[in-house]
Amino acid sequence: MISTVVTALGLGLAAGVSPGPLLVLVVTATLRGGLRRGLAVACVPLLSDAVVVGVTLLALGRMPTSWLAWLGVVGGIAVAAVGVQTMREARSESLALGADAPRRTGRDEVRRAIALNLVSPHPWISWLTFLGPLTVTAWRSSPAAAIAFVAVFYLMLVGAKAVLAVLVSRGRDRLTDTGYRRAVVLAGWALVALGVVMAVEFATKLV
Repeated sequence: MISTVVTALGLGLAAGVSPGPLLVLVVTATLRGGLRRGLAVACVPLLSDAVVVGVTLLALGRMPTSWLAWLGVVGGIAVAAVGVQTMREARSESLALGADAPRRTGRDEVRRAIALNLVSPHPWISWLTFLGPLTVTAWRSSPAAAIAFVAVFYLMLVGAKAVLAVLVSRGRDRLTDTGYRRAVVLAGWALVALGVVMAVEFATKLV
């Protein structure tokens, strides 16, 4: 249970601060409409990912353990690769918002974020390759551990984006591009480390 929760903490935090379309929407929504709007967009995964999680877990739950192990190894490698890519992208990441950005209402921002998450391949790939296998594997040994994994992961994912919205709303001097880039680099290293651990863990199940 402890190792499952620690893994969920690391993956959720890294996913929460890593560059991506939803994080950009959180920042832009906060800058346009204030903290409340930014927090609303930060909570979008709790709505949109319900479909993703339900579909992938239903499919993975019917797979043999050996298939899940192979998916876990591939997923671990994918997580590490995303970590490397995240660190590379950190060099050019910026919280700046163009003056010509279109203005939207709060509902428009949330609807756009939900649609983006549903059509984006990232949540589907994440749940199919590593989050799903981790959850199903945990469920087969302890349903409580699986529930804790999903709950902690989304708590950290949404929480990290919410904290970012709070920092952005308090002013540009509280969160500089340099500080943000450092946070992204740390998230990248965390993903690499977690990816290696996951790949090794699932590889041992194939022996």
